[in-house]
Amino acid sequence: MWAAAKRTARFAVTAKWQLATLKWRLILIGIAALVLFLVILVVGILDTLTGVQNEQPTDVTFNTAGGLQVSDQVLQYRGLVESELSKHGLAEQTNLVLALMMQESGGHGNDPMQASESKCGRIGCITSPEESIVYGVEHFASVFERANRDVQLTLQSYNFGGGFIDYVQQNGGRYSKELAISFSQMMYQRVKHTGIYRCHRPSAVQHGACYGDIEYVDAVLKYLAPVAVADGVITKELLSGLRSPLAIPLNVTSRFGWRVVFGQRDNHTGIDFSCTPSDTIHAVKSGTVIYSGNRGPYGNLVQVRHDNYITAYAHLSRLGVQTGQQIEAGQALGYCGTTGRSSGNHLHFEIKTSEWSGHIDPAPVFGL
Repeated sequence: MWAAAKRTARFAVTAKWQLATLKWRLILIGIAALVLFLVILVVGILDTLTGVQNEQPTDVTFNTAGGLQVSDQVLQYRGLVESELSKHGLAEQTNLVLALMMQESGGHGNDPMQASESKCGRIGCITSPEESIVYGVEHFASVFERANRDVQLTLQSYNFGGGFIDYVQQNGGRYSKELAISFSQMMYQRVKHTGIYRCHRPSAVQHGACYGDIEYVDAVLKYLAPVAVADGVITKELLSGLRSPLAIPLNVTSRFGWRVVFGQRDNHTGIDFSCTPSDTIHAVKSGTVIYSGNRGPYGNLVQVRHDNYITAYAHLSRLGVQTGQQIEAGQALGYCGTTGRSSGNHLHFEIKTSEWSGHIDPAPVFGL
């Protein structure tokens, strides 16, 4: 009887010890997981903050003649691209196709226009740059005509495939970023089980839109941005009576032009000014609000048309105006923030000749 009692007691003590040991093991595992998470988080933050200041990779050079900002590797194909486009009566689209090539490959490899999949449904069937350009230009010309020569619809369809043109025609007939996102979401649901599609951008993750590149249009058009204020009427007009977008001294934190952000090469199409959430953002000139809402990487964005140019104010925490509203110079448009693709509170300010392209360096305008 006593022996049985001792065995029972010994079993109870052993079980209690094992339970206590398991508890401490779980606590240690939890602490280790937390430490690992914090390390990853800190490394990611440091990478983001330092990445903004990095220069362009030294093995890539850029030519800015004529407003085209592409690598010398791409420019070597200008003659062939222009020749092939001429066969389709589209020689004037040479710079656009070179910008597309820059986004696709930077001019590297045997398939600089990444045309293999559209030609034969798989990667690698094109084996020379010449073949890539001949077929890539032919494909571009076909898409361009199907899209009724709408540049934005053409570019997104080159990335998504011709099915996007049909989708747009069934949903209003005009390209929009919202349609690109919804099409990508729809297609991703159909193909994600294959495991070969993944999100390449934070905005794609945010929207669950991992089919193709929903930022493709903006990515290509950035290579066509001019690098400085040009001579002529627009410069004289910009230099007369433009107000500051902030009521505090302008402190530049990131200039116009090439940089690396979030580990990716990026052509910064505006200029960044430091500010705090309590700072109001002001219109630099009177005009009409043509956009007020959330726009992907821009976050909360206000765009104002002033005669023959547009100013843009991005990453706002709150919006104070509506699309279609007439505003006066100096009027508050919203508050400084960090919405969209941003690593901290600031104002991203742009001057451009059209809504999503034709960007001009604002620094000379403000004497910066």
